[in-house]
Amino acid sequence: MHAGQSVTVAAPNLANLIEPDGSGIYQRLMARALEPLDVKVEPVFYPYRRALRMFEESRVDCLLSLTDVVRRRIGSDAIVYSYPLGRFSFHIFTLAEDPPIESLEALEGRVVGSIKGHELYLGPTIKGHMALESVPSEAQAVQMLKMGRLDALIAALPDIRPHLDGLSYDPDRPLLESYDRINCHDTAKNRAFIQALSRELRGLKEKGVYQEVMGSLYMPFKDPH
Repeated sequence: MHAGQSVTVAAPNLANLIEPDGSGIYQRLMARALEPLDVKVEPVFYPYRRALRMFEESRVDCLLSLTDVVRRRIGSDAIVYSYPLGRFSFHIFTLAEDPPIESLEALEGRVVGSIKGHELYLGPTIKGHMALESVPSEAQAVQMLKMGRLDALIAALPDIRPHLDGLSYDPDRPLLESYDRINCHDTAKNRAFIQALSRELRGLKEKGVYQEVMGSLYMPFKDPH
């Protein structure tokens, strides 16, 4: 990239990972990775669907997260994406005193919640099984479980990890596993940005910085191909 270039990045709110005040662990990792790079990253925060729309309409250079979604919607050839900021996995959660639910079929006829925006990920997985009740946050979803307003919850690790003490789930049966990355439109400027950012992110992971920054929210992963 040319020195001093800027990149706009749309970012949805991800509990503990991306926060409007800049405290999210992905933002802290990004800040570390950007230290040696002469590029200005300008974040703009939106709900999931608006962040996706801003990217699809090319009103921003890049989008944080939703990699699998944008690959389905606009095609892999139209984007370049970074080394992962982290791994995530979706599971079925119930209250701790209840046995884990091991399949989508077991949820039929039940009231199942999910975090608003997660339906973008989950649509292909749950299609034909159920309609999800949208809930604004993980904390509210867990409260609704406790109140009996939900029978189960489909949510992602590590987002929901602060609430795990009160929940039951099967860690060996994820509904969906993937990575959070920075996705950019495939332009010369963005390719150079992604290449430089990925180099720095990979170095941070190899040095143990990912685990240091993420603490209990760290989800181990091997380098994807």
